[in-house]
Amino acid sequence: MLRMISSPDWVRLSFGADMVLGFSPGVFLHNALNTTINLLQYYPDGCKANCSYCGQAREVAQGPECKTLIRVEWPLRRLDDVIKKIKERQGDPRYGLQRICIGQLAHPRAAQDSIEITRRIREAEIELSISELITPTYTFKHHLIEMRKAGGDMVDVAIDAASKRVFEETRGKKVRSMHSWERYLQGIDEAVEVFGKGNAGIHLIIGLGETEKEAVDIMWYAHSRGAKITLFAFYPEQGTPMEKVKPAPVNVYRRMQIARWLIENDLVDYSAFKFDEKGILLDIDIPSDLSIDELAPAFMTSGCPGCNRPYSNERPNMEFRNIPWYPSREKTLQAIKQSRLPTLIKHFEQKQ
Repeated sequence: MLRMISSPDWVRLSFGADMVLGFSPGVFLHNALNTTINLLQYYPDGCKANCSYCGQAREVAQGPECKTLIRVEWPLRRLDDVIKKIKERQGDPRYGLQRICIGQLAHPRAAQDSIEITRRIREAEIELSISELITPTYTFKHHLIEMRKAGGDMVDVAIDAASKRVFEETRGKKVRSMHSWERYLQGIDEAVEVFGKGNAGIHLIIGLGETEKEAVDIMWYAHSRGAKITLFAFYPEQGTPMEKVKPAPVNVYRRMQIARWLIENDLVDYSAFKFDEKGILLDIDIPSDLSIDELAPAFMTSGCPGCNRPYSNERPNMEFRNIPWYPSREKTLQAIKQSRLPTLIKHFEQKQ
């Protein structure tokens, strides 16, 4: 009897992870290999949500066929084959694998299948860290407890939108989707309670229509609840309602990266952020002893340790939004100047 092609037996791999594991041929520009194996669930009836920026949205994908997600294709692979490849490559410095991320679709089976996929990976004696990327619409506290027991060590809530306003416009009732802002906020607290402060976090996409103040506010809120912050830069997916929306300018994204770094490292009070009436971040009061080496990691890929996500926010010929390696002083200074934050720029010009 043929078994249905579906999670947990089948998963999608990000194209970068597919290349690292040897399923697809290809070369990484600048040798920026994926250090995380990103898995995404697969169901014949597709994702139940209808997020306006996502290639997996119900009305975009119209079933299980994978369009794109965070800019790249996600080939379908048998989980057993993926596990075998990971086991062959873990510990080999040529691949540099550090983490596996199990991503959920919005689907009634998502939580239980995340638990099962985690269990199978651990039973195969794979030692890489495992992150769970969850949808609180279908994943609750008792599921999180089982995920941790199965071997997950970190969890992120894919809230994506910076405010209730943007959430409703891109993920809620206004786009015929079932997600609830209040449930996602509750999901953040549940994640922190189960996995612990710093081991739970949020995914936030910059460029969905939020003001810079809204983005800083949700980052401040998440940090105050004990959640870490993972930043993504919006990149339009073909075929989605937001396909013609332009990504946030580099200067906006640099400001949000700096804000995130200062917030997560408790280097400023909220009063340090200066906004105009439109919610644009005009300046930040920074510590007088802030060094360029201290700020450099602000421009790297944020999130779980060992996750670098090269080219997930931009094409390879574009400038990195999230730099997948430790930036040089020259690159850090360039990023600081791109932010257009006068106090920050003056501070580091004086130190040269």
